[in-house]
Amino acid sequence: MAEAMDDWAGLHAPAERIRTAKLVNPDPDFLPFLIWEYGLGELTPYVPNLYSLVNEGVRWQRLRGTHRAVAIALGWLAHSAEIREALSHRRFWNSFQLYLDHLPEADAPDLERIENVAALSVPLRSKFRRGVQGYDIPALIGDRSRLDGALLDTDSGVALRADALAPRWSFGRLHEIDHLYSEADGTALDHWLDPVEEGAPLTWADAQMSWSQANFSWVSSAVSARAASLAGFFAGKRLHLALKDVAGEIIGYRLCRAVQVVTQTAGGIYRALGSRFLPATGGTLVYVEAMTAAGDGAGRHVASVALVADAVLADDVPPGRLWLEPQEVSAATFFAETPLAIDLRRTVRERVKIIVRF
Repeated sequence: MAEAMDDWAGLHAPAERIRTAKLVNPDPDFLPFLIWEYGLGELTPYVPNLYSLVNEGVRWQRLRGTHRAVAIALGWLAHSAEIREALSHRRFWNSFQLYLDHLPEADAPDLERIENVAALSVPLRSKFRRGVQGYDIPALIGDRSRLDGALLDTDSGVALRADALAPRWSFGRLHEIDHLYSEADGTALDHWLDPVEEGAPLTWADAQMSWSQANFSWVSSAVSARAASLAGFFAGKRLHLALKDVAGEIIGYRLCRAVQVVTQTAGGIYRALGSRFLPATGGTLVYVEAMTAAGDGAGRHVASVALVADAVLADDVPPGRLWLEPQEVSAATFFAETPLAIDLRRTVRERVKIIVRF
């Protein structure tokens, strides 16, 4: 009778399942009820993986109001960040910034998620003020001086909402290009010397230069002399960086912030491609750098970039304008075009460094 009426063999597995239902791989249909029970409903719009939310949500609740809670919440979004709080004597002493470990993939919805999970993880009095990755220009504290309230009195970054309390986002990306000056480049610029062999003579007629332009020593090799002659052409040149889409159409032009004839040296002021470069008379390389402003060409996809010399601006376009729309340039000479894939975003400044070799 005891053996015939023993139901434990059939009830053992369901009983164990009931005991561990919330703890070991709960069914997807069960997750909303667990989130309600744990009080995590306010996080669900911003955390896509509900399993991660359930597994770590209780711990997050216990640590809420601390830096560790922020770390857990950002981990749900595959991010980590250094928290920097404002100085205690500042007006917004209760604000903080997040220095992210890597650039979010997109402005929307990634930035909204970061903003809200961070705000829900800190004490109620704390305000998330700014997110930073790759580009950080902090404010210059000029209190009680003539600089107070000037453009230098604010941090870099842009807000995605008109709300005065909306956080600012300051992001930057670096793109480095090693370009070998080609005959096509020289033909476009009408400045080309045929390659020479090491040790071969290079005459003044070959170099197409006058005595006043002679900036390399008599003992320089023909290869170095040729490179110095070609590089010297760019001294004082005004260049733009053209951004093109997949169809080859111009997205816009950005004025280059640096065009320098340089030489590679350990103590150089410019850094690119893992090396340092120093401006030098008679240098054999050219360093070019351009940086877009946040919002330049936002929403467009760049497929290639090219350097532009002798840009002729349309009428009524100020010569010092940094970003130019395609219709604002009536004529230009393109050279050193290089494939480069960039998704232009409102919050990201794209920094392009080009080393031109000869």
